[in-house]
Formats: sequence, structure tokens, C-alpha cells
Amino acid sequence: MKYRLILLFLISTSALFSQSASEGETYFNNKQFSKARSVYEVLLKKKPNDATFNFRYARCCYELKDVENAIIHFEKAGNKFPTRNLYLGELYFNSYRFDESVLAYQNYLATLQPADSKLPEYQQRIKKAENAARLMTRVEDIAIIDSVVVNKDEFLKFYKFNRELGSLSQESIKLKGHHKTDKVKYITQRQDRVYFSDSIKGQMDIFTSYKLLDGWSQPASVSDVINTPANENYPFLQSDGVTIYFASDGDNSIGGYDLFVTRYNPSTDSYLTPENMGMPFNSPFNDYMMVIDDQRKLGWFATDRYQPGGKVMIYTFIPNEVKNIIHSEDKDYLRRAAQLKTYRKVSGSVPDSINVQGNRVPESEKQIEFVINDSIVYTNVNQFKSEEAVKLWNELHKLSIELNNKIKELADLRAKYDRTEKESERSGLAPNIMELEKKNIELKKQLSIKTTQVRKMEIDFLLKKK
Repeated sequence: MKYRLILLFLISTSALFSQSASEGETYFNNKQFSKARSVYEVLLKKKPNDATFNFRYARCCYELKDVENAIIHFEKAGNKFPTRNLYLGELYFNSYRFDESVLAYQNYLATLQPADSKLPEYQQRIKKAENAARLMTRVEDIAIIDSVVVNKDEFLKFYKFNRELGSLSQESIKLKGHHKTDKVKYITQRQDRVYFSDSIKGQMDIFTSYKLLDGWSQPASVSDVINTPANENYPFLQSDGVTIYFASDGDNSIGGYDLFVTRYNPSTDSYLTPENMGMPFNSPFNDYMMVIDDQRKLGWFATDRYQPGGKVMIYTFIPNEVKNIIHSEDKDYLRRAAQLKTYRKVSGSVPDSINVQGNRVPESEKQIEFVINDSIVYTNVNQFKSEEAVKLWNELHKLSIELNNKIKELADLRAKYDRTEKESERSGLAPNIMELEKKNIELKKQLSIKTTQVRKMEIDFLLKKK
């Protein structure tokens, strides 16, 4: 009798497991990723190493923008599904793990046929990841004065630079396929020269024109060195009259638009090869409209990284007279610095001359992108409906701050260790470094657990309200 009951229990359990797997597959195939993830989360507790369950759970997390868990479970899925490397290539890239992105894309390309039409696209992705990996070795340490989130269609109103530098204006134009983009015009303070972007055959380029006695000269391409087969936009001429900042989404960019700088060489009547301004100015997203007020030692640029559609973040910063590179062996700290999730904050009040107005985001609410499910993404703490979820989110935020501080502390300790020549002093620092490393690993685990708890609590609350 006893063995019969055990057998019946096993059969019943197996049937329920098969039913859950079938249910998860149905949700997955119907692209109901939030429901599918919940099913596969349960299945993985019973079979944590199952390649199919890990891949599908990871894919659900990918679609729901849960990047951390997507990476973890794509990695656990192994090589059974070749496309996992395609997803990992993208996820690593957007997480600033560029070397790993290159390797993942290369592994995926190895599974394709030589005549595959997608090969050029993926080879281009590898090129961008390789370029980004090089830029990660030279992340610049900049001091941020202020940041503000504004509507993209009026973002130039919030550039409060000295009008002796000239003026900027923008208008919206439509390209092929009804795609909207900015047409930006810069006019010098003397109003004798204009640089502007415009569309030629569906592509944006930068043009220039001079003031004549009876009007303006015929617009001409600013330079074949600046304009490429890609899009160039957002020009600004510095007060020296030779330095031009602009944005391009060409081969040397790492995301959408990247910021570039070049200088006019009078002796050759040409511009130098444009230089990618690197990180943290550039990112895997769109970064543009660099303005440097060298008279007041201030700079501005815009980015849509971590922002909802139609919004951009404008950073006001202090330009370095000499590029100050961050030297750290802590890869997590370098990534956060490159992402502008950590930076030197200028203390004190912002001068009235650069005081901008707009939808200011409180420090505790900046750069939030908290995914609830496949249709709900919170960008502000006040969007939470559950009071308990808010309390948990505050705990999550405190943990994040603590981790940031510990990462910086660890980077400082490692730098001190590298500078120390005496072996006795290095031996004294080593235990502290190891202890901090363990602490950071534990804090990251707590962050992951707390994130899942916040999401579940909010979803449960929303379902009860229906």
C-alpha cells in the first residue's frame, strides 16, 4: 500500500509538472512573456539546470527588460540554443561588458552559413563592441554640476550658455518612413556664418553657409571628413572658430548617435579626422549636442540613455582642461562611471547663470527604469501603487547606494595597493580588499533578491485591485 501511494504521488507530480511545462510553452509561443516567466520560474526550482527552461525564462526576462536575470539564465542555458549568444551579445553590450559582447557575437556568427544575409549586420555589431571595449580603457573622470530631464522636442531651450558664443535652434523634420529627427542650426555671434543639419536623400548631413553682402552663400557640405554615408547632426562651433562638435551614428560610433570633435587646419584648408569623445559622454544609446562654453568653463550634452520615449537627460558639467582618465581595476566601478551612474558631483549651489528649469528629477528618483511586467515600466517612485512595494523599493535604493559606496571604496583601496611599494603595507591592505570584495558580492545578491520581491509585491497588489 505504501509503495502504491508513493507511485501514485510520483505519477501525479509528473503529470502536474508536464502540465506546467505545456502551459509555459503555450504562454511563451503566444508571446505572453510575463505569464510564461512566472511558470518557468516555478519549473526552474524543480529543474534548475534544464537548458530549455533556462533559455525560455531568460528570453522572457529579455522581453520584460529584466537584464540581470536574462543574462544569468541565458548563460545557464548553455549552447543548446545558438540564438542565446545573439541575445547575450546585445545584453552584454548594453551592460557595458563589451569584451564579452564581442565573444558572444563571434560565437553566434560561427553557427551561421557563409551566405547568411545577416552576416554584415552582426559583423558591424562586433565592430561596435570592439570599439566600445577600447573606449572603456579611457573613461574620463568628469565633474557634473546638474542634470535635468526634459522633452526632446524642446531640449535646446535648456542650454544656458553665453550668447557671445552664438545661438542654436531646432526644428523637427520627417525622413523616409515617417521617421522624425532634429534639424539643428548654429549661427555665430556675429551672424556671419551658419552651420546646420539637413536631410539629403533621407540622410542627415552638416552644411555651412557664409553671409554675403546681398545674402548668404550657397550651402555646402562642411567637410567630407565630417559627413559620411551615415547620419551627422547637432553641430556646434566653439569660440576659437576652428573646433566643431557634432554627433554621428557612423562606423566609429558605439550606439546610435555618438559625440565627436574635430578641428579645422588652416594650412591644409581641411578638418582633422574626427575623434570619438569617448565615455562617459557616449553610450550604447543616443548622445548628442555637445556645447562648450570655454569662457565660463561649462559644458552641456544630451542623452536618451535610461530615459522613456520623448525624453532626454541634459548634463551640465565642468570640461577638463586635460583629459583625466579613470584608472581602476574594479570593472564594476568603471562600468558605472562610464554609464554616469557614479561621478564627481560639484558641491554647492548651481550658479544663477546656468540655472535650468524643467522636470527636475530628485536624486533618489534619477534614472529609474523599473520593469513591473511586459506592459508596465515605472520611471518614478510615485508610480508605485503598493505602499509596501514603495517601502521595499526604498530599501532597494539604500542597498544600491551602499553598494556604490563600497565599489568606490574598493577601487580606492586597490589603487592604493597598486601605488604601495612596501610588501608589508601591501599585505596589510590585502585582507581589507578581500573583505570588501565579499561584501560587494553579498550586496549584489541582496539587490537581486530585493528587486524580485519589489516586483512581485507590486504585481500582486495590481492583480488584487482588478
